[in-house]
Amino acid sequence: MKKLTQLLGVFATVVISATTVSGCSSTPDAPATMTTAGTGGGGGTAGSTGAGGGTQLTGTKAYTVLAVGEFMAGPTPAPSGWSTGGCVTCHGSNGEGTVIGPEIRHVPVVYANWVVRHGRPLPSGMIAFPMVAPTTTDLAINDTDLAAVLAWLDGQPKPTTGVGLYRDFCGNCHGPMTATGGAVPVSIIGKMATEITQKVRMGEGMDPAMRNGYMPAEDMNALTDAELGLIQAYLMAK
Repeated sequence: MKKLTQLLGVFATVVISATTVSGCSSTPDAPATMTTAGTGGGGGTAGSTGAGGGTQLTGTKAYTVLAVGEFMAGPTPAPSGWSTGGCVTCHGSNGEGTVIGPEIRHVPVVYANWVVRHGRPLPSGMIAFPMVAPTTTDLAINDTDLAAVLAWLDGQPKPTTGVGLYRDFCGNCHGPMTATGGAVPVSIIGKMATEITQKVRMGEGMDPAMRNGYMPAEDMNALTDAELGLIQAYLMAK
């Protein structure tokens, strides 16, 4: 009963006022002047102009949810920790995302570990998951099961188009539908290709809790140079 109450509490928190539960980090900076409503995969508040020249989106508009036909299920079934840890409730059967939580199929492992163990501040619905549950009805996931879950997510088939790769790897922070801003109010349309490559390969910032000042690095095993090139073409990189 306690586990069900936790999950219902997560659902209520996210539907009412969530920012996002995945992507580059946690709580976004305060938005500036209100502009037009953002586009995204579901409900949320209107957009606002951020310090980075992009649109600030909140709620389900801020993160990627893959529709049927946008993703394929992987070759192996989900490990047990995916369901026993409660991941499936918010992130879908294959990590594709739901109205409760974002698509998380290819998140850098070190960063994903941090999010699972630390959770996110309110109004996000992502709670911290300990290695051992305080009681038999609490949610938890041990290191072995978490490693299996993250390996399974990383092994999901990747998109083959620039827009698909962008939505999968970048959309949770930079905007799920267009790269003009999302949970992070920074537009990355038309940036220099060298700048994009540097940010992707080296990351930025040291504190994963600072959404607007942190970006995890993505290595070439997870996102190849050819795939990054497709994303850059989609972003109309110079």
